[in-house]
Amino acid sequence: MLTSPLSGAIRTPTFRVMSETSTCPPRLRRGDLRQALIDYAMEETRAGHVETMSLRAAARDLGVSSGAVYRHFDDKDALLVEIASQGVIHMRDAFHEIRPEGDTATEAALAVARAFRMSRKYVHFAHEMPTLWRMMFGRIGMMCREGFMADTEFRRYTSMDVVRENMMDLHRLGVLSRTPELQDVRFFWSAVHGAADLAQCGARLDGAMLDFVADDTTRRSLRAIGCPDEIIETWDIAAGPAEDCMTPAG
Repeated sequence: MLTSPLSGAIRTPTFRVMSETSTCPPRLRRGDLRQALIDYAMEETRAGHVETMSLRAAARDLGVSSGAVYRHFDDKDALLVEIASQGVIHMRDAFHEIRPEGDTATEAALAVARAFRMSRKYVHFAHEMPTLWRMMFGRIGMMCREGFMADTEFRRYTSMDVVRENMMDLHRLGVLSRTPELQDVRFFWSAVHGAADLAQCGARLDGAMLDFVADDTTRRSLRAIGCPDEIIETWDIAAGPAEDCMTPAG
């Protein structure tokens, strides 16, 4: 189960926004409103309606008073922080699945494959949930930072740590001649982040094209930090179609 330093356990949201033809708001039980608001905001985020979303509109659509809503969230930003936090945690957990903590790669091909898989996950996430992705790395994301930095469990093995440890695996296996530095990790992350951003700039890309963008960026980034082409090519030989394009739970 996902956990948030802001509100504890995060369950998979089940609420769905009313259709335009619905005349009855969803019936809420006592104690359900906070989660219903989170679910509502996530749906608005999926639909790209964050700019026009308001707590008053949420209260109206959920069939509750505005006062009841403000007892859970002081303002719209506070609700969006909760949504962005879920996105950050989901991305971290997806990276953990690729390279679990302590699961050192025993072969160079595995470490290379993990690098490609992380890039694909990232690019697909940004493409499928662009509003949430931009929120996570914008003003709202910065508001989340204080809570995450105070959470020692979250800080123990972050998404950036996964990238770093995977690079360290390549070094431990003798593939990289020097120990990867923080700047190498930032370079790799920045390259994939930039590719994800560019892939959204008006281009309608299918899954295969997104994989090409992610793979090409990963290939060039690995080469830049000293990974030999013959090692990088092990992915080209083994790679298949994207298996699990990621969207956040909820």
